[in-house]
Amino acid sequence: MARKKPHPADSRDQCFPFPIDENLLAGLAVLWRAYTYAHDADAAVWDFALRIDELHEAGLSISDLRWLVAKRLVKHRRETSVYGDPNRSFLPGGGFYFVDTACFVLTANGAEFASRVLKDAAQTKSIETAETATPSNGSPATSGGNGSQALAKPHWDSVRRELSVSETIIKRFRVPAPNQELILAAFHEEDWPDTIDDPLPVSSDTDPKTRLHDAINRPNGKQLNPILRFHGNGNGSGVYWRLVAGR
Repeated sequence: MARKKPHPADSRDQCFPFPIDENLLAGLAVLWRAYTYAHDADAAVWDFALRIDELHEAGLSISDLRWLVAKRLVKHRRETSVYGDPNRSFLPGGGFYFVDTACFVLTANGAEFASRVLKDAAQTKSIETAETATPSNGSPATSGGNGSQALAKPHWDSVRRELSVSETIIKRFRVPAPNQELILAAFHEEDWPDTIDDPLPVSSDTDPKTRLHDAINRPNGKQLNPILRFHGNGNGSGVYWRLVAGR
């Protein structure tokens, strides 16, 4: 009978032979923030657990979550608490099937792993930005206007109803999409900051987080040039954007 392969106990001994992509980094960032907030507040880490829909908003796919569970970097439970409870309550979870009420937290090894890869990613991005901004002759790069960062910002043309980056068309809206257009207009009015608060009006018919989640995901679909992604901020109250290289 074949021996069962032992499961490594420490994430530091594991190998990650493939690149950690932008979606996984974004998901690890919100998990890491929740983990550190819990410790800073001297609270139970499960009181800061993130729901599966919040992690999907942040960019994690179901395969990402299963990989994180398999590597023992996160653990999950099924939430049973209701509005008004003094603390959140859960039933044990396990395996690779996740219900709609599944919530996730980093393990201690997962927190160490997230801290390491997020720091490495930040350092790499800093180096790449410096190399892009400084030509080989050592003089600062000039691109006119507000510099190279301005050229990398998206642009929303509300008359043509076109979303673009520089001169590359990302998406054309052929039918009305009021919630998506409100989000794009809010970014445009604020000159495309990294993140904005939920700009959608309050509605008694729909849960705000559900409505925002839907509105965020739709601009990511059917892009003519899929180099721009929108994500939730992890708690259902805001939106951020980023460019995706090599897609």
